[in-house]
Amino acid sequence: MSDAPPRYRRVLRALDEAREAAREAAAVCADPSRVEPGLLELLVNAIEHGNLGIDHVRKAELLAGGQWEAELARRLDMPAFRERKVVLSAWAMAGGWCFEIADDGAGFDWRPWLAADPARAAAPNGRGIALARSLCFDELYFLPPGNRVRALVFDAATQRA
Repeated sequence: MSDAPPRYRRVLRALDEAREAAREAAAVCADPSRVEPGLLELLVNAIEHGNLGIDHVRKAELLAGGQWEAELARRLDMPAFRERKVVLSAWAMAGGWCFEIADDGAGFDWRPWLAADPARAAAPNGRGIALARSLCFDELYFLPPGNRVRALVFDAATQRA
C-alpha cells in the first residue's frame, strides 16, 4: 500500500491493550466512532483466535461455562503463547486510511466469516468479522494465510467520487 512508515503502530498482546489501541488508531479518521468497534473486533480476534489458538467452538463453550476470562489469562501466561504479539499499523493512503492487524498465529480460512450467517445469529460469538466488514470499514480483506487483515476507510469526498 505505502512505503512510508506507518502513522500509527502499536504492539500488544492483551485485551485491555486492544481497547486502547483501537481507540487511539481510530482517532486518525474523520469518524472514529464508526472505525473503533471494527478495529477492536479484529484486534480481539487476533489475540484470542490467532495468538492464543482458541477456535470458534471452544470460545462458545468457554463463554457458556463462564470460563472465558480465566482461559484467556491462563493462555496468555503459557510459554507457548507468552511471546506472541499483535501489531496494529495505520497509514494514510490516497483518499483515506489503511489499518493492518497482524498476529503471530498460523492463520485461518477467513472466507466463511466475511458474511453474516443466519446459523450464527443467536450464537454468543462468530459475527464480528462480518459486522466489522459491513458496518465499520469500506473494504476489509485478509492476506494469506489469514493472520493479517487490512481494513480500508475512505474519506467522505472519496466515497462520493
